[in-house]
Amino acid sequence: MIVNPQLFNYRLIIGTLVIAIVVLGSYSFSSYNTLKKHEQFVQQEVNLVQSELSDMIALYDDVSVDNKELSLQLQQSKSRMHIILDSLKTAKANFPLISKYKNEIAALKQERKSLFRQIQTIQNQKDALAEKEQYAREKLDFQTNQLSMLAEENKKLTNLVNEITALKVNNINVSAIITNNSSYDVETLKAKEADNLEVCFTVLENAFSPEGNKDIYVQILGPDDNVVSDRGTATFGKAELTYSGKTSVNYRNQNLDVCTKINVNQKQKLKKGNYIISVFHDDCKLGSSEIILN
Repeated sequence: MIVNPQLFNYRLIIGTLVIAIVVLGSYSFSSYNTLKKHEQFVQQEVNLVQSELSDMIALYDDVSVDNKELSLQLQQSKSRMHIILDSLKTAKANFPLISKYKNEIAALKQERKSLFRQIQTIQNQKDALAEKEQYAREKLDFQTNQLSMLAEENKKLTNLVNEITALKVNNINVSAIITNNSSYDVETLKAKEADNLEVCFTVLENAFSPEGNKDIYVQILGPDDNVVSDRGTATFGKAELTYSGKTSVNYRNQNLDVCTKINVNQKQKLKKGNYIISVFHDDCKLGSSEIILN
């Protein structure tokens, strides 16, 4: 068999080229698949970093602190996270860049841990202070209630003492009299004739009442409910009493009969109707009576 050397060389070259093309094709396909997997892995890492940054930013958004210095540090950390997140969206991701951002995220986590520890310390202090304030408030409320109860008890005791030691009167008798036209007092029931009202009563014995001079006030209310023969107003602390007459008696813890005349027509004659006469010691009403004038 005769072999053409030139044809054999052509075949050898073609065979070699085919093998080379097949090998290169296989390598290219393998490299493409490897590159594709690499890009997918890189994108997956980018997504993980973005997700972690978003979670950290959301965590910072939920934190509120009154301390200005800590608040500024929180804001600065959050700004750095936003910068990294924006960079990941615009920059072409690669392993060195991702590694850099991961390192920054690790540093931010440490910073966050430190900041949150400080925030927790401040919160614990605030909670402790709030607990102390609550305890102080409850203690104050308790003391206020105790003082209120003591004040009420003291008021009751004061009222009881005042009631026990107060002067008491009975047999209040009122007479309308004429004094101008006679050597003797003449009783009358005619309003236009009366120029004085004589009020008589008995101050009763009370061993608990202090001895001494006592001011006795008489108030006369006319049919129109106005004070008759207004002599002025006596003040007793916050209480006031407008009176028609006043007399002073020397009380010695014994029954004491008292009579006082009150001029009632200095300015005008009395009107017909019902007159209420009340007897007071200071601002304490001891009793009352009435007289009807025609």
